[in-house]
Amino acid sequence: MQVIIMIVKVDEENFVYEVIESPMPVLVEFYALWCGKCAMMEDVVTEFAAEHEGRIKVCQIDSERSESLAGRFGVEKVPTFVVFRAGKPVRSMTGVVAGKVLERLFE
Repeated sequence: MQVIIMIVKVDEENFVYEVIESPMPVLVEFYALWCGKCAMMEDVVTEFAAEHEGRIKVCQIDSERSESLAGRFGVEKVPTFVVFRAGKPVRSMTGVVAGKVLERLFE
């Protein structure tokens, strides 16, 4: 049986609904298709999403397709992870990290 992990693709059109209005905390990964470090994080982010299903929403934003969102949150490098609680960005981190490090963003 195949398990489908929910990672929501977000852009300017659905950002408010998926991130700002989310009733649960949200981890947003800003990434770029050409980014090797982002590709390295793919399994880590997928595993994080699976482990926190129903407690933390995981979203991804292509920083090149959604430049205004990347600029709004000061994203200069990818991958950048931003934690939102009650619609507000509360913590962020850039670079290749382990899943346990992502978990610490929510402490």
